[in-house]
Amino acid sequence: MIEVKIPKEIRTYKEKLFFGLNLRQTICAALAIAINVPLYIFVRPLIGNDLASWLIIITAVPLFLIGFFQYNGMPFEQFILCILRFQLLTPQKRKYKTENLFAILMEAHQKKVELEKKQRTSIFYKWGRRLRKKKKLEKYLDQKTVKG
Repeated sequence: MIEVKIPKEIRTYKEKLFFGLNLRQTICAALAIAINVPLYIFVRPLIGNDLASWLIIITAVPLFLIGFFQYNGMPFEQFILCILRFQLLTPQKRKYKTENLFAILMEAHQKKVELEKKQRTSIFYKWGRRLRKKKKLEKYLDQKTVKG
């Protein structure tokens, strides 16, 4: 009986192109081979086998990571951008800060009360209060004399 494998998630399906590799993997592998084989051939006589092989590894790893690495459906470049964004651009410790409206209102009320206390203790406030009381009394007496 013939069996056909069907992927569970259609968005994760990648078409196989060459030796079971998709297009991205094939291009990156071809670039790695095209860069590293001539590099090894030309550099080996100058620096020796050990250093040349380490140089090849260092130059091949980024290309293979770009082609083959995938984390949570993200290709390598998106993954690196996320890591850089979260490690360098955002703060490491997040401060939880709430606004206590009751405390803000109580503070404003206390400032208002202190300001009124200062005003009550000033000489000008006392004089103005005496003057207002005197005017109020005069107004009351004028109304009494007019009615009576």
